[in-house]
Amino acid sequence: MQTFIRAKDTYSANTPVQKDMAKELCKMLVENDLSDFEAVFEFGCGVGDFSKILQECIKFKHYFLNDIYPFENPCKFDEFGVFDMNELKNHHFYTKKFDLIASNACMQWLKIDELLENLASMLNQNGVLLFSTFGEKNFTQIKQSAKLSLEYLTLEQIAQKLSKKFKIIKAKEELKELKFDHTLELFRHLKLSGVNALSDKFFISKAFLKNYEKEFQNTLTYHPMFFLLEKHNH
Repeated sequence: MQTFIRAKDTYSANTPVQKDMAKELCKMLVENDLSDFEAVFEFGCGVGDFSKILQECIKFKHYFLNDIYPFENPCKFDEFGVFDMNELKNHHFYTKKFDLIASNACMQWLKIDELLENLASMLNQNGVLLFSTFGEKNFTQIKQSAKLSLEYLTLEQIAQKLSKKFKIIKAKEELKELKFDHTLELFRHLKLSGVNALSDKFFISKAFLKNYEKEFQNTLTYHPMFFLLEKHNH
């Protein structure tokens, strides 16, 4: 988590994939005529890139934000709760009811089973959950070259977990490849976007960079997944 906080000032400029993901989530709402929500809760809001895009495509009366760090968020909101979403039950937001709960590119950091249970209980009847995360092919080159196991779930695994509490309106995934001129630039991108899974465990040697360039031609794969759900009424 520390890496992400350190990267807060550089995040917006270095996360083209996350920006596209934010737009895709809004598109899913628009395509399903979902635009009017009384109360909205957005978690993992960071510097507000998704907040801004989401607030432009919906109408709302109340908007609550969360992140683990008190980022400056330029958007309109009622309250910003600074806490770890894995500790959601201990925060007063847990007692509130929402019509839309949304999150972009954050779920992969969290304990998904417990979280889905908690989010379902915070949604009103027919409430909507909208989120994106990353799939098992995310950073596949890093996994192979650094022999690291980064734990990501498949679309099917997440869909199965969701089906207990939610009706899936739409679930989709895509692969995005970012190409860099130099390997060092690629790792700089990871560091500046705060998603650097290597940070504490790994020393990037010249030999490692050379090998990465040879094997993967300085590409990095992102595997975004998108989910639009409605709370089961039973």
